[in-house]
Amino acid sequence: MSDTISFATSVETSRKSDQLNAQSVALTTQQCTTDFSQYLVNYNKPSNPELTLLFPDAASIISHYFQLPTPLLVINSRHWLSAEQLLKQVIPSSLPTNYLLSYNQENLFGRLSLSNNGQLAFIDGQISTYHSGALILNISPLLVNPNLWFMLKSVLQRGYLQASDAINADKIKQALPDITEQIIKTKIILVANRFQLEELIQIDPEYSQVSSLFCELASHVPLTQQSVDAVVSHCHNTITDLALEPLDNDALSTLLNYLSIQSQHQQQLLFSPELIKKTLQYATLFNDNNRVDKADLIAYFKEIEQAQSLARKYSEQSLLEGQVNLQLSGQKIGQINGLSVVELLGYPCEFGEIFRISASDMIGDGEIIDVERKVELAGNIHAKSTLIVQGYLNHFFSHINAFPYSCNLVFEQSYQESDGDSASLAILVAVSSCYAQFPVKQNIFVTGSLDQHGNVLAIGGINQKIEAVARLFELDLVSEPVTIVIPQANQINLTLNLTSLALIESGKIMIHGISHCHQAYPLLLGKTFEQVLKAINLRIDNAIKEEMGDISQCWLARLKNAFFH
Repeated sequence: MSDTISFATSVETSRKSDQLNAQSVALTTQQCTTDFSQYLVNYNKPSNPELTLLFPDAASIISHYFQLPTPLLVINSRHWLSAEQLLKQVIPSSLPTNYLLSYNQENLFGRLSLSNNGQLAFIDGQISTYHSGALILNISPLLVNPNLWFMLKSVLQRGYLQASDAINADKIKQALPDITEQIIKTKIILVANRFQLEELIQIDPEYSQVSSLFCELASHVPLTQQSVDAVVSHCHNTITDLALEPLDNDALSTLLNYLSIQSQHQQQLLFSPELIKKTLQYATLFNDNNRVDKADLIAYFKEIEQAQSLARKYSEQSLLEGQVNLQLSGQKIGQINGLSVVELLGYPCEFGEIFRISASDMIGDGEIIDVERKVELAGNIHAKSTLIVQGYLNHFFSHINAFPYSCNLVFEQSYQESDGDSASLAILVAVSSCYAQFPVKQNIFVTGSLDQHGNVLAIGGINQKIEAVARLFELDLVSEPVTIVIPQANQINLTLNLTSLALIESGKIMIHGISHCHQAYPLLLGKTFEQVLKAINLRIDNAIKEEMGDISQCWLARLKNAFFH
């Protein structure tokens, strides 16, 4: 029985090994973007308001909120305009409603003034004015002036206004009028993003004492025919509001592709009414015919990209001038090209960058000496990923009492702090190349995280990293085809720009998605992982034999000295 199990396990292990060592196939252009043509062909104007289709759960909460005595509704929304338009589509038009982006104590609670004859006059604020309606408030003024939040919270808890809530009440020395008989039934809706809600909790940890409901609007909506119909309908309504001619399908496809790129997901769209309106308004500046077409949108995207590319151009200039040393052809032992994303504080966008990882071996104990971490140029996540690589590689040499080599790992020409685990796969290949003395192809670029079982995990900024490689062709730094190795899990995040797609279509860029680190070795080293392990073991055996030979020669020399001297 045990022999049967052993044989079955051996077959299964062999089959799995063959699958991992099988050559992966490069992704096609269609796999690197989303095609919206069929969605547009099948477009039907929605019968219901488009935002209620995009956010049905939130629409239901809002509708029920107005049927309950609950005084407060908190809407978590990244975009104010999304919340505003959804509320306008859900709230009955007969209900008095006001939307306030900016307000103060006087706006909300009213004003007390003293006339020349000593009479007090109370001027109603918005809460009194809309006592049977709804006030939709942007949360920002409450965070700027926390006292305003505590006053609003107090009013909501007791259910009526006091004259002392009005502005100037603290300056009046005589008795204040009694206005507590007026019950306030105003529905208060706060619109905030999650960072603002976190700030509110820090200001008032007990803010939930107010009876309230909560709902949220996602910035990204799933890609379905219904959601595309809703977004396209919203675009048509925006076009009508801007007094422009209707968009054709080519322009709509370009706009939807832009929203997909902003979402960085093939099955999602970024829905931002502000962004859609701004894009259409700006695109009209590229023609005089009161119409937006595909060429106008592309011109807008290019202009915005160029306007935000100064830091990226400095990085590219250093490549052109040879100040950053990259090897983009040939082969080299212990050296690999990695991909990173540069984020600059105060900068509106991120961009990809190529960097060189090098590894050099020495006599040691199997440790990967992470230079970046030792000089405190790398963070904790980076340190964790390096230890995972070290543990995974050393696992295959547990039969050796003392692994005789260590490796010095350097992110070349890094002069600022960095963090993340997306270089894990590149580190593993560089280190194993160094130990096995197998060269790495230098026209291949690698990104991907690892777990301790060798599975390649998803990383962030995949599109920016691929587009950094595509710019090498624009800079004339490469002309021959190159390969990019990415996690297979990131394939769904590929929403590449037109330049990158054209290079993939022409065969200049080949993208391989892998799920296990063993699949990277045939691409990068032209060897299987088993061949790499065999080479490392052979090198260790030779080192041990040399050491034993040295010891034998040493004892022989001592014996000779003892007998002949």
